[in-house]
Amino acid sequence: MKKSVIVLFLGFQFLFAALPPQVQNEKDLKVMVAFIQSHPKVMATLRVIDLEKKVIRFGAGCKVIFHRKESLKPKGMVGPAAPLEFKRSTCLVE
Repeated sequence: MKKSVIVLFLGFQFLFAALPPQVQNEKDLKVMVAFIQSHPKVMATLRVIDLEKKVIRFGAGCKVIFHRKESLKPKGMVGPAAPLEFKRSTCLVE
């Protein structure tokens, strides 16, 4: 019985591990592309999708900035990361 509880506990820890970088990048990119697709002005004047800085550049020097909400995690827990979300834009997006 003790062995099964220990194995179950160890397996449970991995459910909340950080995603591999390629999976997290894919999730972030999908959020950014969905934003672009839902804003025709941004789509029409798109210049750069900067996944590292979480910024979309469009128009004449305009930026759409994304961020993650801070989330409290128990000590030693690294993930999963909060979803990427729209923070602000330096120009009108509509």
